[in-house]
Amino acid sequence: MPLNIGDAAPDFKAGQSTGETQGEFQLSAKKGKNVVLVFYPGDFTPVCTNELALIQEDLAKFAAANAEVVGLSTDTVFSHSAFQKSLGGLSFPLATDRWPYAEIAKSYGIYPPTKHKLPFWNDRAIFIVDKNGKIAWQKIYEIGHVPDIDEVLGALQNIS
Repeated sequence: MPLNIGDAAPDFKAGQSTGETQGEFQLSAKKGKNVVLVFYPGDFTPVCTNELALIQEDLAKFAAANAEVVGLSTDTVFSHSAFQKSLGGLSFPLATDRWPYAEIAKSYGIYPPTKHKLPFWNDRAIFIVDKNGKIAWQKIYEIGHVPDIDEVLGALQNIS
């Protein structure tokens, strides 16, 4: 069962790619900012490609709302790096939930998947973690559905 609004967001540390460099993302290091966690099923898939490209287009709007965006999937950091480059470079990090497999998605209640039957993918979901580390907004999407980025930005503006 997914986390609810008001729940403490589970902290996590994960390898990340920013396209050219690799490093580490830790949620608790972002306290004082809103963080938009974009859980997507897999690199190089059509819907995920569209979703992340739309987020990139509106990244300045996320920044204006004092928010950072991070994408998460069970793909490797190396896959993330190649995926980012294939999209012309993303300005936000992609973190890996690879090992232990899907532990971050499990802690957010979206693995095993609730909306589809592919056991190697987490649900497509977006969580907004507020400045205090609480879940301020969340939504789980159908696997083939590109999230409405304006809806996410609207939710973010309501908590900023």
